[in-house]
Amino acid sequence: MKKNLLLIVLSVLFGTTGISQSFNTNNLTWFGIDYTNCYFLTPMDFPNVGDLKLKLRAWNDLVLYERDKFIDKTLKGKNVKFALETVNKRNEGINVRDHITDDGFKSSHLDPAKVQEIINSYDIPPDLSGTGLVLIAESYSKPNEAGAYYVTFFDIASKKVLSTDRMLGKPGGFGLRNYWAKTYYLVLKEVGKKY
Repeated sequence: MKKNLLLIVLSVLFGTTGISQSFNTNNLTWFGIDYTNCYFLTPMDFPNVGDLKLKLRAWNDLVLYERDKFIDKTLKGKNVKFALETVNKRNEGINVRDHITDDGFKSSHLDPAKVQEIINSYDIPPDLSGTGLVLIAESYSKPNEAGAYYVTFFDIASKKVLSTDRMLGKPGGFGLRNYWAKTYYLVLKEVGKKY
C-alpha cells in the first residue's frame, strides 16, 4: 500500500502518467502541437482572440521553420519527419473564444484516457507509419507561469498510445509567440533527455 501511494505521489510530482512501454524513438514523425483541448488562462492575459487564433498556427510553424532549435537540438540523434497536416487542420477548427477562461481547474483537466481518445480521432494519411510524436497542449496559464502538455508517442497505424507524460514548461521571452514557445522548447529538451 505504501509503495503504491509513493508511486502515485511520484507520478503526480513528475508528470508520468503510467501509459508507457518499450518503443523505438530513433525514427519519429512529428505531428506538432495539438491545441484542441488547450485552455488559455486568463482573459486578461489573452485579450486578443484574433491574435491568439493566428498564434496556434504560428507556434507550429515556428517548430517547422526553426527545426534546428526545436527538433534537431532537443531530440539529438533522432530521425524526425514532419506531418503537420492532421494537427493544423484540427487547430483551425477551434473556437478560440471558448478556450479562454478564468477557471483555474482547466489548467490540469486532461488524463491519459482522454489522450487516447484524442489520438483516436486523428485523421492520419494512410501512407504514414511508425512512431508518431505529438504535444497535446493542456493549458497556457499565465497565473501558474506554465505551459502544460501531454507528450505523446503513438503507433501511427493503430493509433495506440505508447507513452504519454504530462510535462510543464516555464514561459519567457518577448511577445506572445516567443513567450509561450519557450514552454514547448523546454518540454522538448526534457523529451530529448528522457527518450
